[in-house]
Amino acid sequence: MRIVFLFALLLGLVLGVVSMIVGIDRHQKRRRWISYINLPTIASFAVGVGVPGYLLLRYSALGTTAIVAIALGVGLAATAAMVGIIAGWAVPSAAREVLDERYVLQGHFGRVTQQIPADGSGEITYEHDGVHHVVAARSLAGQAIARNAEIVIERVEEGIAYVELWSTIERQLELPT
Repeated sequence: MRIVFLFALLLGLVLGVVSMIVGIDRHQKRRRWISYINLPTIASFAVGVGVPGYLLLRYSALGTTAIVAIALGVGLAATAAMVGIIAGWAVPSAAREVLDERYVLQGHFGRVTQQIPADGSGEITYEHDGVHHVVAARSLAGQAIARNAEIVIERVEEGIAYVELWSTIERQLELPT
């Protein structure tokens, strides 16, 4: 039984970390209802069962049935608390967040198809969600960018992508030796 409670605790911790890393899926269609079976609620149930179950099994004289009942009760209470947090704070907070459309493509790679002159416009190509795009582009720093150069999109305003050379960003990311 100890293994079951330890497994539940470990599973809950792993699912909790995964749900923090995955976060909110912004591309999901808006729904009028909240799914109560999701990673955070499953994680809270598993931790809620694992912690008291293991501790009661190890440090109390209660029988197995009582320990399982208490652990399940704590797990359900933890799940109810998580649903309250999600429904009362996380969902309304995400709904109020305004996404700045200019920065949706920030960090996407592309390639220059028409040279970008200093303080002028050229053209780039990039792929997003499996669709090939060709748009006008300007250099973020105002310098010329040669045809076929690899670039990274910083923002898109009024149909013009503001880009920077990938080699420039790569140099900024290098660790000092």
